[in-house]
Amino acid sequence: MNSKNAWMTLLCVAFAAPAAHAQSTLDKYLKRSTQGDAATTSDSASVKKVFEGPDGYWRVDDNRAAGGSCSVTYEAGASKAGYVAPTSGSDAAFIVFSGPAIPPTKAGKNKKMTLYTSSNGATQAVEAFHAPNTAEKGGGIIFFRLTDIEAAMAEISDAEDIDVGLDNAKVFSIAWQGGHKARAAMQECLRGAPQEANTKP
Repeated sequence: MNSKNAWMTLLCVAFAAPAAHAQSTLDKYLKRSTQGDAATTSDSASVKKVFEGPDGYWRVDDNRAAGGSCSVTYEAGASKAGYVAPTSGSDAAFIVFSGPAIPPTKAGKNKKMTLYTSSNGATQAVEAFHAPNTAEKGGGIIFFRLTDIEAAMAEISDAEDIDVGLDNAKVFSIAWQGGHKARAAMQECLRGAPQEANTKP
């Protein structure tokens, strides 16, 4: 990020609950992300990796033909950080965190959390949405609504460490590299025509 306040200006944290179309955007992203996990073990060619490092990789997905959206996701083992663009007819874009330490929840709700980003260099108190992970039984996700997906991608750091704390415990941590390649892939997806939906599991 180029400024210490860039994360806060890109995140829209003052919303009580996602609208139905916003939840649909997230559900489609989570479903596609899970399909990608299965594809990794059965058909690695169906996962479009745009960067691979020693600890993880960035993938790009274009699910617009099936009513979804463009997304880029950094996967490091079981932990994932994904930027999700709006679906057609929606302005809801997100950054989504999922991982095994995020506690499950039965219903989504705003929660006070701490957010550390190495580009900022400080831990900030924020509100984010803690919701059930519809693609993983008993799992939870944390997400922030983004004010502008194009601006978020323009400001993405090539390398970033992120920690999220909830209820006085660290529930998510990831360190990515290759953010600029992820940005280029997302920008190409956003500017291009929707790709045919991938029917492989």
